[in-house]
Amino acid sequence: MTDTAELGDGGGEGSVRVVGTAHVSADSVAEVREVVETDRPDVVAVELDEGRYRQMQGEVADDIEPSDLLGGNTVFQFIAYWMLSYVQTRMGDQFDIEPGADMEAAIEAAERVGSEVALVDRDIQTTIQRFWARLSFTEKLRMVWELCLAMIGFGGGEEAEEFDVEELTDGDVVTAMMEEFRQFSPGGAEALIDERDAFIAHRLVALREAGHEVVAVVGAGHQQGIENYLLNPETLPPMDDLVGTASGRRFSLFKAFGYLVAIGFVSFFVLLFMAGVRQGFLLEVFAAWFLFNGVISFSLAKVAGAHWSSAGVGGAVAWLTSINPLLAPGWFAGYVELRHLSVNVGDIATLNELMSDEQTPIRDLLGQMLDVPLFRLIAIVAMTNVGSMIATVLFPLVVLPMLSTQVGGMAEVTQLMVEGARNSADLIVRTFT
Repeated sequence: MTDTAELGDGGGEGSVRVVGTAHVSADSVAEVREVVETDRPDVVAVELDEGRYRQMQGEVADDIEPSDLLGGNTVFQFIAYWMLSYVQTRMGDQFDIEPGADMEAAIEAAERVGSEVALVDRDIQTTIQRFWARLSFTEKLRMVWELCLAMIGFGGGEEAEEFDVEELTDGDVVTAMMEEFRQFSPGGAEALIDERDAFIAHRLVALREAGHEVVAVVGAGHQQGIENYLLNPETLPPMDDLVGTASGRRFSLFKAFGYLVAIGFVSFFVLLFMAGVRQGFLLEVFAAWFLFNGVISFSLAKVAGAHWSSAGVGGAVAWLTSINPLLAPGWFAGYVELRHLSVNVGDIATLNELMSDEQTPIRDLLGQMLDVPLFRLIAIVAMTNVGSMIATVLFPLVVLPMLSTQVGGMAEVTQLMVEGARNSADLIVRTFT
C-alpha cells in the first residue's frame, strides 16, 4: 500500500495530498488509480518532466542530437543515466511491471475523471548533469565499475530475488535505502533526491496557493522531503538554486593532472630550446609524440568498432590533449563516427535487454552491445580518450628515454632543462632592467 498525506496551508486555499509510490509496484498502480478516482482532484501532479511525459505518450522523436552526447562530460553523464535506467529496468523485470507504471496510471486516471495533469519534476538532463557534477572522482569510477559488473552478471542478483517490492513504500525501508545512498555519495543524493524534493515542492506550493485541490504522485523516497517543505514552505531554497548547470567540486584531480601535463609539455620544449638544443632533436621529439599518441588512440578506437575515418581523426588530434586538456580526441572521433551511425533513445532499451541476458558469454555480449549504435559511439569516444591518456603517461617513460640518447641520456636532458631555465631567467632580467 502507498502512504498518503493531505497538506493544506490552513489559509482557506487549496490542498495537496501526497501519494508515495514504488515505481515498479503493481499495488502502487492500483492505489494511485483508487486515490485519483475517489478524490477527483482539480490537478493530478506527477513526478515527470516534459521530456519523459512526452516519451511516455509516444510523442518524442527517437533522434539524439550529437551535441547532446559529445560535449564536455555529457557522455559520462549519459552513462550515469543509463545505469539508473538499467537498475530500474531490472527491478521492473524482477517484479513483472513496467517502470513508471505508477505515473502512467495517475495520468490515465486523471484523464478519466477530468482532472488536469501537472508535470512537477525537474528536467532529467538537468538532474543528471548536476548529479554527475557532484560525484567525486572515486564515486564516478565506482559507478562505472558497478555498471561493468552488471554487464558481466555480478552485482547482487540473488538478493533481488528475496526482496519484497512492497517494502519500497515502507517509510523505514525507504529512509534506510536513502541513507545508504548518501553514504555512497552525499553530493549525488543531494542532486537526485534533495534538490528534486525542493523543486517538486515549489511546484506543488504554487498549485496550492492558486487554490487547487491536488493529488501528487511521487516516488516514496521523495514523500517525506516534499511533505516537510509543504508544511514549512518558508524553508524552500530559491528556485534559481535548483535549476541550470552545476559546477560541482571546485577542485578536479583529473583537470589538475591535465593542466600539469600541459604545463610540462610546453615547458619541456621551451626550456630545451632556451638551452640551445638543436631544433632537429625537438622536431623528432614532437613527431614521436604525435605518432605515439596517434597510433595508440587510433588502435583503441578501432577496437571499439570505429570506422577508419573516425579512428584516423581521433588519432590525428590525440596529441592536442596534452596542450589543451579540455580538448578530447574522442569528441572528434565521435562526430565523424556519427556520419555512419543512426543513434536513438531506443538504443537504451536494447542495451538494457542485452545486459539482462545472464547466459551469453561476456565476449559475445560485448560484441552484441557494440552493434548497438549508441553503445558503439560511447565506446569509441571513451577508448579514443583512454588511448591518448595512456600515451601521455607512457611517452616520458618509454619513448623519451630512447630519443634522449642523442643528447647524452635523460640525465643530460634534465641538465639542459635546468640550463634553459637559467637562460630564461637571465633573459627576463635583462629585458626588465
